[in-house]
This record gives sequence, C-alpha cells and structure tokens, in this order.
Amino acid sequence: MFTTQELKRFVGVLRMEENFLKIQCHSTHRRLGESCGILKVSTDGKLEIDCRCFPECPKVNLSPIQFGRHIGKNTAMDNWKNHVRVMDTKGKRVPLKKTCLLRYYTEKFHRPRRSNMHRDEFIRCSKCNKQRRFSLRDQKQCRIYHDASLKQDWQCSDMLTTIITCDDAEERNSRKSSRGCPRNPSCKGCVRCVCLGCSTCRFEDCECRSCREFYSN
Repeated sequence: MFTTQELKRFVGVLRMEENFLKIQCHSTHRRLGESCGILKVSTDGKLEIDCRCFPECPKVNLSPIQFGRHIGKNTAMDNWKNHVRVMDTKGKRVPLKKTCLLRYYTEKFHRPRRSNMHRDEFIRCSKCNKQRRFSLRDQKQCRIYHDASLKQDWQCSDMLTTIITCDDAEERNSRKSSRGCPRNPSCKGCVRCVCLGCSTCRFEDCECRSCREFYSN
C-alpha cells in the first residue's frame, strides 16, 4: 500500500496491512486546542477517523468533515486536507495534503458542495463594540443569528453558540475575510454563499418583516 521508505517519515503508525493503514492524526482548534484521532486509510479510497479527543470518546468511523464538526471546527474543515495532520520524525505536524496518505482517496467519498449555503455573519456588541461571528450551517444556527440580529442591544453575553465575554479579543480583520464560501475563502459575497431567504433561514413563527414576506409570497 505504502513503501517502508514512505512510512519512515511518520511517527504514530499503529497498523500496516496490504490494503489498510492506521496512523495517529491531529487537528488544532484556535480556541479549544488540539484534538487527536486515529486515521484509517484503505485502498478503496475510504478515509475514516476514530476520535480520541478524550480516551473514551465513542465517535468512530467519522469522515474528516464529521471529525471536524465533532471537535468544534466548521468552515475550516471544508479544507480538511490542510487541517488534519500527522506527525513526522522531526516533530512537525504535516497536513495530509502534503503526504502520500491521500494516494487512494477519490472525490466520490468527499462531501458534495451545497448549492445553497449561508456564509458566516457578524453582529457588533452594543457594550464593547466588538464584532462576533455567527456560523449558519443549519436551521438552529440560522435561528440564533436571526433572533440576535433583531435585538437592538445585543451583547456578547447573549451569545448562545459559544461562551464569550466582552473581555475576549475580537477576530483579526484578516480572519474576518474568511466567511465559509465554498468558491473562495476570501469571497466578499457571491451566489454560492449569500442567501437572500430560504426555508432554512426564514421562520413561520417569526413576526419580523423578512419572515412574513417570505412565507406570504
């Protein structure tokens, strides 16, 4: 499957067979820190990860995307080939993209692109004047952002998706430019990432003008 010379580059190889390999992997969250896992590579193109974010974690056979969601990563895991890493003999973490471990990977196992998605949005705190990020990947997250955007005096303490206070630093401007567009990480807004209204981000039980007009039309 891989030559001995190729695998000598890595540490953490747990199991080697003719058509199957297990190796330790890592992914780092900027706030939650590092999470470990066991990457399973097979010649049929499958990539699966058993999570080891804590020793008894029950999450096994996850796709790289599912692994990213489980450890708290969202938009970054659309680029999972760079964010899932293995350790080399020099103690450096090497992205999968730069290794031989994706040799048998095929696009048919990759998550298909969504034709309709919602990019990340920001709301400014009325107390500290810092902008806070809202990820809109499902209806629940869309509802949290929608209700927060209607609140005139929204504050950091009202954030429901994560624990954050006004003392926490605001994201850098360079980081804010990445809002989850599948076309281009630094996209400023296109038809792939900007939604003007759909059944995921509009709500029948909401009395705001946008939701009423959406359902009345």
